[in-house]
Amino acid sequence: MAQQGPPPRSGRLPASGRPRGWSDEDFADDDEEYPPWAGPGTVSRRADHDERERRRLGDRPGRGAGEEAPDRGRRGRPGRNARGRAAARNRRGHRAAYIWGGALVVVLLIVAAVGYEFFHRPSPPPVPSSLVTTFQPGEFKTVPNACTAVTGTTLDQYLPGKRRTIAPQSLYGSAQSLCDWTLDAKPLYRVLEVTVRAYAPSGLATGNGSATFAAKDAYQMAGFQLTRPPKATHLPKASLTQLSGIGSSAFVALQVPPAGGDPTNLLTVVVRDHNVLVTVVAQGPAKPRRGYQPAPPLQLRAAALAAARNVIARMR
Repeated sequence: MAQQGPPPRSGRLPASGRPRGWSDEDFADDDEEYPPWAGPGTVSRRADHDERERRRLGDRPGRGAGEEAPDRGRRGRPGRNARGRAAARNRRGHRAAYIWGGALVVVLLIVAAVGYEFFHRPSPPPVPSSLVTTFQPGEFKTVPNACTAVTGTTLDQYLPGKRRTIAPQSLYGSAQSLCDWTLDAKPLYRVLEVTVRAYAPSGLATGNGSATFAAKDAYQMAGFQLTRPPKATHLPKASLTQLSGIGSSAFVALQVPPAGGDPTNLLTVVVRDHNVLVTVVAQGPAKPRRGYQPAPPLQLRAAALAAARNVIARMR
């Protein structure tokens, strides 16, 4: 026998009781049937309305609680907020691209500069394949005795009278010779000092290190010390004049030191002949003093040149 009682009730309203324009979908609740004891009035119409609103606004099942639906404008396009966020992302992307692009340019410039410096660095001056370590033709290993090289005729002419001779000890053996003459007989006072030295090859010399280059260096240094004398010597700066007709190169220098209030003419002649340097110093009073006659620079120059020529002649 069939069970008597009211038929099962569905949560759906009949089509005749639905508002105009609403479809079955608007009243569907995922096809869920209400229990038999639930009548049509037990389900809140507000819930149905909220469900319809969510579906109309594009809400999808599975959205988290409190999560807002995407902001959409007309015809499904992103709204103002979405477009603003997209523009901000684009601006950040552009800034990042500019920053990384600038960093790359800086790195490339640094690499280019380092490469240019490495590949275009000027080459150092060529080092001589071999230094000269032996005496070359025309160079001298020894020098004549200075005391005997200056002739008596020269001494009698420029230092006439009873002279005192001193031969200082050489520090370079037979490669150097020194001799000093002093005349102290009123009205004359004269001093003549002669130094002769032969230079040997040296790795410290300029050029190829030969003996001649070593003598050239000493010649240049002698002129430098005369024009810029050390303060400890208390000597004034000398005036240099180049000489010709004697040796390979030569100059004469004049200084007038005060010498304790009595000025003295100090004349120096330096002659280089190959690897030999001849230095002659002649001095005397610059003006009359206590019965002594002055020694004119021209007389001192003549005496120094004569002594230098005597030494060079003994070397031949």
